Amino acid sequence: MFNKNSIIVTKQLVFFSLIFLLVFSCKEDVSITFEDTVFTPKTLSEVDIIYPHVKENHNVAKLINSEIEHYIVQQIDFKDDSTLSIEDAIKTFDDELKQFKTDFPESPQYWELSIEGEVLYQTPQLICIGINSYSYTGGAHGNDRIDFLNFAPETGKLLSITDLIDDMEGFSKLVETHLEQTIKKNKNESMDDYFFGEGFKLPESLGFNEEGLIILYNKYEIASYAQGITEFVIPYEEADPFLKIIP
Repeated sequence: MFNKNSIIVTKQLVFFSLIFLLVFSCKEDVSITFEDTVFTPKTLSEVDIIYPHVKENHNVAKLINSEIEHYIVQQIDFKDDSTLSIEDAIKTFDDELKQFKTDFPESPQYWELSIEGEVLYQTPQLICIGINSYSYTGGAHGNDRIDFLNFAPETGKLLSITDLIDDMEGFSKLVETHLEQTIKKNKNESMDDYFFGEGFKLPESLGFNEEGLIILYNKYEIASYAQGITEFVIPYEEADPFLKIIP
């Protein structure tokens, strides 16, 4: 004769096993394939935008694409209007130049906007997108910067530095050591010429590639425009002990 309690336990085990398999299989089925989106609209200003987007249509793809597009809109329209599409932001950018030309018809002024993104690193644990933005709307020189967007492939979540780094104090010391070596070797300068007297700080974003962790400080972030971008790579064998996610 069967034991009713055994039957209940068995049914519960089967149920939870099915749930586990369903969740696991869903994670396995979430494929992420990137392809380029290109914007070269016919505008008064010179606009050229190319960036990767996930071509699949699942929720993870939608989250990743939304974050990338929102970032690009921020680089075009500094009002940080999250409701704008990239097309709308380009139109706003171009309309401002048209208004300027209306107000100052004799001015030879031109505006330029260039944004280029690429997938730098993709594993089951991490996706890293690098985006280089340049804009010129008059003045001595344009504004350019490079940022990294890091995503969790299973959820599509945009990862912050605190999501990536486990031991922030130890990691900061590691980066500071490499930075000092880079400045001395490549620029023949000292750390005293950086950070505007405020002391060491980590970069605003971190990147990943096949060689290791990309540390990049944009112009004005820790030094003057003339000192340019400061960039170096920390090999994974040195960086891994401080990371929450092993890429």
